[in-house]
Amino acid sequence: MIENIINKKQGHYNFKKDILIGEEGEEFIKQFLINKGFNFISDNKNNEYDLVMSYDNRQFKYEIKTDILLSKEKDTGNLVVEFESRGKPSGISVTKADYYVYFMPKLSEIWNIRMDKLKDLIQNNNFRKVTGGDAGSFTKMYLINRQKFKEYFIVHKLS
Repeated sequence: MIENIINKKQGHYNFKKDILIGEEGEEFIKQFLINKGFNFISDNKNNEYDLVMSYDNRQFKYEIKTDILLSKEKDTGNLVVEFESRGKPSGISVTKADYYVYFMPKLSEIWNIRMDKLKDLIQNNNFRKVTGGDAGSFTKMYLINRQKFKEYFIVHKLS
C-alpha cells in the first residue's frame, strides 16, 4: 500500500486531487494502527479529525497529514502544520483530534504527537509561518524543524 502512495506524483496544490492522496495516507495509518493492536471505530470527512481508533477500551481521534512532497532528494527538514486556509481557521486551529500524525511515505517515517503537546510546542516557540497551498487558498502553516524538535514526537521508521 505504501508503494501506491510513494509512486504518486508530487502534490498538485489542488484540494480535490490532493484529498485522494490524503485519504490513501489515512488508510495506511489506519492499517498501521490496527497492526499495533488498535481497533478501527470510524473515519470522518470534516475538519474535526480523520480517524477514531480504540485501544484498551479507550477511544482516540487522529488527525493525519500525508506529505508526499518530502523525499530523500527533496527534504526541507520541516513538518508543516496548517492553521488557516481561505481566511478561516483550519487544521490545528479547529481539530478535535487527540493525536496528530504526520506521515512521510517517501521518507518511510510516521511522526506522532498528542495534540495538546503539539499545541503547547507551537505556543511556546516562535515557529516560522509560511503561506502556500493551492491557488487562492492562502493556507497558513507553521514549519517545525524535525531534528530540533524530534524529542517531542514518537517517530516510527517503516521497513
